[in-house]
Amino acid sequence: MNLEKIESLIDKAIEDEDFEKLLELLDERERILKSSELDSETIRSILERDEERMRKIERMKEELVRTAFRSEVFKRHLESYRKSQRGRSWGRG
Repeated sequence: MNLEKIESLIDKAIEDEDFEKLLELLDERERILKSSELDSETIRSILERDEERMRKIERMKEELVRTAFRSEVFKRHLESYRKSQRGRSWGRG
């Protein structure tokens, strides 16, 4: 696989949130980079794309944390509601 193809697959793995595949691709890219002599412009371009990817992953992580927090809050409210409803007689009285 060539570097251009790997870079494209890395972007797709991030977009698909397939982080296991992402790790495999990053390992493969590292092998390619170690066995290649790249000009400074290519290296700079890879680094810039990686910085953007890291920002995107960070945003995804922040959204995941917010979602987990909201889920936990909802769960606590639901448990509290269930506890308040125990022992009540529905339809009586």
